[in-house]
Amino acid sequence: MKNMVRNPNKKPLYFTILIDLKGSRTNFKSQAATSEFIAYFLQQLNGTFISRLGDARFNQKDGDAIMIVLQEGMEEQVFKIYQFCNSLVYRPKFKEFYSTKLLPNKSLKFYFSIGVGSVDTNLEQLNNVDVVNGTSVSRATEGVAIAKMICQNELPDSFNFKKSPFKLFINTTTSLGIQMNADSVMGLFYLLYEKILNTQAKRLGYALLYPERKMSNIDLARELATEYKKPAYDVNYEDATQRAQVSSKVSVMLSPVKKEPIETIQNAIVNGLVNVRKELS
Repeated sequence: MKNMVRNPNKKPLYFTILIDLKGSRTNFKSQAATSEFIAYFLQQLNGTFISRLGDARFNQKDGDAIMIVLQEGMEEQVFKIYQFCNSLVYRPKFKEFYSTKLLPNKSLKFYFSIGVGSVDTNLEQLNNVDVVNGTSVSRATEGVAIAKMICQNELPDSFNFKKSPFKLFINTTTSLGIQMNADSVMGLFYLLYEKILNTQAKRLGYALLYPERKMSNIDLARELATEYKKPAYDVNYEDATQRAQVSSKVSVMLSPVKKEPIETIQNAIVNGLVNVRKELS
């Protein structure tokens, strides 16, 4: 088999993630509330991923969006960021914070766009959202617009993420043409976040278990009691009988998630993102 060597005239590829807050002017109490929420969200993202992404950082863009540019080879982190965001919205402290910023009866939703392409800016400027440019960035911006169209049912044959608060679109082209690998990966995201995690209980279970948290049933039960304020798990943990009962309750709650081929799908998503990049190389 002939060795595949990168064409020296080809530019390196990047993944630009643009997380655009939906309804920032209509769902939040004030512009200040929106800004405070974005700042808090940024803190959570950078605090979690600061040691995984090299010099890349999440930054605020245009007041109500968050952007990061990742170099090729970070396909796993692209997935981990989406995974983290979908788990974060279930964490009590995060929910408590954003609930104080939203208007009554409003919910938290985002457009989550991944643009794959080149970057024309010096590497030193990748974290400067006002300067960085290239097809990766423009495709991420266009991806947000496409995600909005999908949510408004203007593109009926597309993957419409209704259960996940992060409305995903992966954009590898400047037109609405066929992008086979990207569409396949979106299909895998849709399978996991819309079809498998199709109940509130499953999504909470997934948030408790992933990303790959190695915790015992008892530790999870304690977390449900203290952090999530679930009274069914607020028992005397020194009592062996009560401890066994809550451990069993955790097993029952997590069973619908654990029986699914979630890790297989997650690995397929990461491999699919690699193929997306190779398709454009």
